[in-house]
Amino acid sequence: MKAKSGFAANGNSDLLSRCRTDLTGQATNWKMSIDVLSDEYHTNGFVIVRGLFEADRLREITGEAERVVHDAASTAEHGRVYFDDEGDPRAERAASAVRCVFRIQERSRYLRELLNSPQMTDLVRPLLGDDPVADGIQYIDKPPHASYEFPYHQDNAYMFYEPPRALVATVALDGQLADSGPIAFLRGSQALDVLPHQPSGVLGASRGLADPPDKATYPEMIVEMEAGDMLVHHANVIHRTGPNHTPRHRRNLGFVYHGAGATRDAEANARYEEELARNAVHDTA
Repeated sequence: MKAKSGFAANGNSDLLSRCRTDLTGQATNWKMSIDVLSDEYHTNGFVIVRGLFEADRLREITGEAERVVHDAASTAEHGRVYFDDEGDPRAERAASAVRCVFRIQERSRYLRELLNSPQMTDLVRPLLGDDPVADGIQYIDKPPHASYEFPYHQDNAYMFYEPPRALVATVALDGQLADSGPIAFLRGSQALDVLPHQPSGVLGASRGLADPPDKATYPEMIVEMEAGDMLVHHANVIHRTGPNHTPRHRRNLGFVYHGAGATRDAEANARYEEELARNAVHDTA
């Protein structure tokens, strides 16, 4: 099943896009919009905000991301920048071949300000049910005809937040149809605890579910987006991505937040960091 049209996954009207120029609570229909947004998020484990960024603003964001990725490709800092064919020393090390850049906001004042802007924090606050704390931004690209897939996983299998008040707000820099390998969710699975995971060997998604998920109880929904849309998902919702069968890039910026009242399990996180160091694999959301 595809989640494509309307305000959110089940096709509610796009209330938020009609007041997107005023995301600080000043628009008269903002409260109604955020209530719908929150209901969708807590029911499904994810929600789509259509047309959050209009064309001019999206061009600014995309241009800054392209600048930073170009610079990051030239430095190729291990553990922060990964290329589509990381294991092949002959592979191209150009910006167009970058798969992931982690903590990209550390390279850009513009993106740091966007991460902490009221436009973002006022939107995610009611979804978290807590004051948001910004963790960072990750850049993810599936280059044309990229064959890799991210297996089913839960982000909190490596975030380690308790209670699980954490989310990722993914801004689409490109249009993303089903054949480009967009994110697919198991609807309602955010109600589950973190399930057993195992190493996946996939750059950008080091852990996957140890057992096949229950797709009868939690049906899969593939989320299609247009550039400028934003997809927000819960840290516990099960999700995956497929290969990109198109000749086009599929680029995202993932804005990661947790609630001020959530605590990270420091011991579990330390063990995970040791695992990453041994396997030289990093995680996206």
